[in-house]
Amino acid sequence: MDKNRLKILHNLEERLGYHFREINLLSTALTHRSYVNENKQLAVSDNERFEFLGDSVLGVCVSDLIIKKYVTFPEGTLTQIRAALVNEKHLAQLARNLQIGDCLLLGRGEDSSGSRTKDSFLTNAFEAVIAAVYLDSDFVNAKTIITKLIEPLLEDDNSSSEYFDYKTALQELCQKRYKTVPIYMVIDSKGPDHSKIFEVKVVIVNKLTENGSGKSKKEAEKQAAQKAWEILQNEES
Repeated sequence: MDKNRLKILHNLEERLGYHFREINLLSTALTHRSYVNENKQLAVSDNERFEFLGDSVLGVCVSDLIIKKYVTFPEGTLTQIRAALVNEKHLAQLARNLQIGDCLLLGRGEDSSGSRTKDSFLTNAFEAVIAAVYLDSDFVNAKTIITKLIEPLLEDDNSSSEYFDYKTALQELCQKRYKTVPIYMVIDSKGPDHSKIFEVKVVIVNKLTENGSGKSKKEAEKQAAQKAWEILQNEES
């Protein structure tokens, strides 16, 4: 491995906060099949097997994080949150934050077509890097890195609203538990037309009412639904 490649990998180690005992594992995690196909004389491996493993390690770690944070959430809700957190959009952004795209070994065709910045390539490489950490050390180190990267997304108590459809969840819960559906009413709107703030009330007959506000009716309804859903979940638990 030449000095320039080593420097690129060592810089990524710094951003990850983890130093490899076997740096070739990190290099493999960043090697796309197209590069292997164009450089068969190098006898290097692509990262596809690492992607498979990294996806599983990531899933376990994120499951552990959210089940400890959202202690009253049922399995179905946790599944939705996990799926949203590890979707292509979020993982690709984490890869961009680590500048993984700059470290990829790609075939000439893929490189010239902009694959270095594509979400799918970045997501696969991110998962492969997680697998490389796991293979180089253990699950604990992989979990430490994943926690450091994912936890900021969960720090805000309201962050779960980005990942979970509270209106649908509230409706399903009310139909199942109370044989009724929530009713939403706009009770106020303030400000000029281009910058209104709406206040919405959600009513669950004979049970509770909660208010929410937002820059649109949809946003206000979502906030009200989240408040109502969390109250009903806490009551059940």
